[in-house]
Amino acid sequence: MYARWDNFPASPGHLEIVPFRHVLSFFDLTDQEASDLHRLARAMKGHLEQRFRPEGYTIGVNDGPASGRSVDHLHLHIIPRYHGDIADPRGGIRRIFPGDPDTWR
Repeated sequence: MYARWDNFPASPGHLEIVPFRHVLSFFDLTDQEASDLHRLARAMKGHLEQRFRPEGYTIGVNDGPASGRSVDHLHLHIIPRYHGDIADPRGGIRRIFPGDPDTWR
């Protein structure tokens, strides 16, 4: 696993964690790879805390073409978030779905 800055960052400090082995899906990771990904994500959080001082994080994987994946290689996004970076952050990644978060049940 290695971490790299995202080519098209959604916010300051946006990075990705990428397995060295070519993997399409998060669900194709071996147990060891999943553990390594988790360990590196936690280590990178410490780095982001020191350098960017975010107030939150959005963490995710676009797994499959229907999810919006544009690169056919697994990568985990760690996106630092800051108060005021968008007008209404309620619902987080659920904003990909239509409707008001207050109406979701």
